[in-house]
Amino acid sequence: MKKRLLIVATLLFFVNVFYTSKLQAQNQEYWREGFQSEQGSTLPTTNPTSITTTTNVDYYFSGVGGSWWGRNVYSTTGTGCPVGNNHPRFKNMGTGTFDSGALVTPVVNFGIQEFHFLRARASRTYSIWVTSDTSALTSSWTLVALLPSWANTTCADTTVVIGNATAKRLKIVTRPGLDVDIDSVYLTSVTEILPVKFTNVSASKANGLTKISWNIESEINTANYVVERSINGAIFSAIGSVTATNAGKYNYIDASSFDATNYYRIKAIDKDGSFAYSAVVFTTGDKQTASVTVYPNPITNKLVNVQISNLNKGSYNVEVFNNLGQAILAKAIQFDGGTTSLSLQLPTSVNAGLYRLSVTNGVTKIYKTISVQ
Repeated sequence: MKKRLLIVATLLFFVNVFYTSKLQAQNQEYWREGFQSEQGSTLPTTNPTSITTTTNVDYYFSGVGGSWWGRNVYSTTGTGCPVGNNHPRFKNMGTGTFDSGALVTPVVNFGIQEFHFLRARASRTYSIWVTSDTSALTSSWTLVALLPSWANTTCADTTVVIGNATAKRLKIVTRPGLDVDIDSVYLTSVTEILPVKFTNVSASKANGLTKISWNIESEINTANYVVERSINGAIFSAIGSVTATNAGKYNYIDASSFDATNYYRIKAIDKDGSFAYSAVVFTTGDKQTASVTVYPNPITNKLVNVQISNLNKGSYNVEVFNNLGQAILAKAIQFDGGTTSLSLQLPTSVNAGLYRLSVTNGVTKIYKTISVQ
């Protein structure tokens, strides 16, 4: 009897799992995927038992937070939380050649502190895994929790404390031979979730239309992007909105721009109402002199902001050289005319001093001296 108690106690210490409906997330929530249709989930509704006994059902599907991956999982109704909502079911695939069901979350960027979900069937068992490999689906995973069956009320929150600062994805695995239903999956971060980060913003004009484009490096909890326009670069008004979809790159067409100079910026609005602005870019009515601007200069935090204006359309290389003529950073860009603004993060090994920034397409070459503090 004492030996059995020791084994149980050791297991509970190893998995570091807490079951409670009251435990609050220690850090910020990435997203909450309830799998209801109105949340945008495209989890397949096909029952995996329709396949042969030697094939696994593997697929990506879109959902809140980005791309999810499933094996032997499909969307159903009935035992959800609350009853009737769409939710994922890990289908009973038997114990023969079938693998157990698995559900893999989208990639996250600030570690995983806690994993939460609702058990629509409390008597089922689960294993929870994490990985720092953003492309991993079936290998390179670390087991972090073994969840036995639970006698508590169904649809109560199950919380697993992960505490892994480098974890990028989380996987839920179930035992073969059982139907398992879960709902309302969400993760919390280990570190603070940073605001949306713009890496490139551009505006180009052709045939009376202005195309505003922007690239995003990190997009957590972003609700939408508001495109704002100004005729003087000081007072901006909203002209349109684009829903955030974790696409990484967005475009907006302004069909009513003025013949004179038009200034544009993007306002990223988070789901909690907070917001951040991109750099300002502009288009002009008349052809202007080509220019490259670095700001601020001297630069701090090793972040170089570059604005390129009125060059010929085409492919350009942006490079930063040290005083020995060695390239310490290089980035290829596609310039569509007008202006574009981009951010370059210098390596952490770069020392304070003077450096040279080059923008060239092989014919046009523009150089700027930058000072790194």
